[in-house]
Amino acid sequence: MSDSLLTSRSPNGESAVYVFEQNRELQELLDAMRAIIFYLDNWGTVQHCNRRAEEWHVGCVRGKNFCEFAQGWDDPSERQREIMQVIRSGRPILQSIEAVVDGQSEHWFNVDKIPTQDSKGHVNGVLLVLNDITESKLKERELQQSEDRYRAYIANSEDAIWCYDLNPPVDVAIDPELQVEQILQRSVLGECNDRLAKILRAISSDALLGASPLRNGFISNKHDVTEFVCRGYRLYDTEFKGVDEMGERLVMQSSAMGIVENGYLTRVWGTTRDVTDKRRYLDKLEYLANHDPLTSLPNRALLFDKMNDAFRSKSAASSTALLLIDLDRFKEINDTLGHLAGDKVLKQLGSRLEVELGEMPGMVARLGGDEFAVFLPKIRNSQHAVVLAHRFLDCICQVFEIGGFQTEISASVGVAVSPEHATDATTLMRYADVAMYNAKSRMAGISLYNASFDSHTTKRLALMGAIGTAIREGQLCLQYQPKISLHDRRVFGFEALIRWNHPAMGFIPPGEFVPIVEMSSFIYAMTSWVLEQTIKQCAIWREQGYEFICAMNLSARNLLDDRIVLDLDRCLKKYSLPGESLEIEITESTLMSDPERGQIALEKIDQLGVSLAIDDYGTGYSSLAYLKRLPVSTLKLDGSFVQGMIDDEQDRIIVSSTVQLAHNLGLYLVAEGVETPDVLEELVALGCDSAQGYFIARPLDANKVLSWVDESSWGGATT
Repeated sequence: MSDSLLTSRSPNGESAVYVFEQNRELQELLDAMRAIIFYLDNWGTVQHCNRRAEEWHVGCVRGKNFCEFAQGWDDPSERQREIMQVIRSGRPILQSIEAVVDGQSEHWFNVDKIPTQDSKGHVNGVLLVLNDITESKLKERELQQSEDRYRAYIANSEDAIWCYDLNPPVDVAIDPELQVEQILQRSVLGECNDRLAKILRAISSDALLGASPLRNGFISNKHDVTEFVCRGYRLYDTEFKGVDEMGERLVMQSSAMGIVENGYLTRVWGTTRDVTDKRRYLDKLEYLANHDPLTSLPNRALLFDKMNDAFRSKSAASSTALLLIDLDRFKEINDTLGHLAGDKVLKQLGSRLEVELGEMPGMVARLGGDEFAVFLPKIRNSQHAVVLAHRFLDCICQVFEIGGFQTEISASVGVAVSPEHATDATTLMRYADVAMYNAKSRMAGISLYNASFDSHTTKRLALMGAIGTAIREGQLCLQYQPKISLHDRRVFGFEALIRWNHPAMGFIPPGEFVPIVEMSSFIYAMTSWVLEQTIKQCAIWREQGYEFICAMNLSARNLLDDRIVLDLDRCLKKYSLPGESLEIEITESTLMSDPERGQIALEKIDQLGVSLAIDDYGTGYSSLAYLKRLPVSTLKLDGSFVQGMIDDEQDRIIVSSTVQLAHNLGLYLVAEGVETPDVLEELVALGCDSAQGYFIARPLDANKVLSWVDESSWGGATT
């Protein structure tokens, strides 16, 4: 409202009061205004007000001074003084923000105190114009409170809080790679708290402002920014590692969110926290969860993880092995010397096994109690696993020092191989456990898994139930694999190998049913059948003019059964076959199961003129001094060494030394597993006596043997 309006007078010279009272148009204008308007005379008394003022105050205020009608005002007497000051000085007080408490509510007004003048220029009153700004004031207060909370949060946060401004902003519609480059180039730290300064070893947060991207866990490298852009300008708990000034490992974790306005990335807010202690704690928990607290070796859980990883990554042609080791009579150490002494033994043993593993790929683990495991992810074959098992067994059997006291312990080792025995970690572990218990029950030291040891397979139960029928109903048959002399490259004999064609299950490999039979009461019946059929067939060939030597295998139970020598003598006489035409093959482990009884049985067989051979030589653990006393004429070198002798220098050395050993002992040497001409020629060069294997011929049915002999270069035909 202008001063000219307030000071206008009627033609008769009335004051502004008259104008208020008489000018209807002016009154209607004032009533229409949203502002609350009071007119006070030069004594500070209300003379007039508009309708908005009456509604706000509820009641007549005319004739009252400010202190009388504005009781809820903040400091009414001070406001009255300001009004009188305006009247005395003639100077207005504008834009005064004043608070009013009305009951339970609070209001704010923007107040103008404007002096009015008469025609002579004398101040004759004050116009109070009140504009209600309560709503905006409340919003301002809320905004300020929010700002205060925000500032307090940032200042006191345990996380580093930061904001990078992008100047100029980055267009989010352009190629992501270009966005990444521009973000790295245009980012400037616009805000951060002291926590970031502490993490970055800065003097203060102000010292960081305006800097280009720093190593705070975000926009510090191209990979981080690329991930940020590809995830919709967000990152969640991304970790990065570094080292502090002392060389200690640091682990930081950051989250970030980009602000996109009108298609442009304008700034990036983020948080970074130091999670080094947390990560160390979690790493410690993970270590404790995966390692044995006594020996610090990996435990069963970590072993299974290692095995599963190996199974997922290994090729179909590669082999893996699990050795399960259980100490024998370890309880005696605990009971005699105490559990502390037992713990010392376990610690020493864990270290020994790791040293023995050396640089070989694999893992040594403690499964609990006195049970350990060795996982070998890369082996050549099952025989290689057995050889390694003997190495670990040797290191276990060394003397243990326990507080000045020396003791020795033995162990039982079960060996399971993949894919020969199992194709997953759980099954391989179970089979190694089965083999270990077999070794312990037989006191054999080491046992390679065999289905016959496992009493918990449905197929084993089915085979056990069917073997008697197979023997009675003629489901079994023999095949004959040729053996040639390397001096003249001619066949001189055959090895009889048993086969089973089941009417429902088809061909069943000997490795599946022979071990089961050996553990059953059928072993004698099956061996007697094989013995008679071998002698009978050899006699037939002899009558046809072919003086072959036929060999057959004898198990430990057969060797220690007195009846087998009687059957042997009976069959030789029945078919008029000289004992020299028959050879009995026995494995080293068979001989060592009961050396004294075994020697007696072999001497009886030798008296019949039957020659004796040690089968699978090199895979057992026998004593050469003991073998010298036996009536043995032949050593059969295991095929696992022969097959690898061209490419593996160690295998070649084993073959060469075995040839020399056999000849020095006056023994005839047969090499098994000859599958290539290179291997055959190498055996000839080393002075080996004879050989058998797929390169020469696969096992043949009896009715095909003579035609093979007549047509083959190893028999009667010429090349």
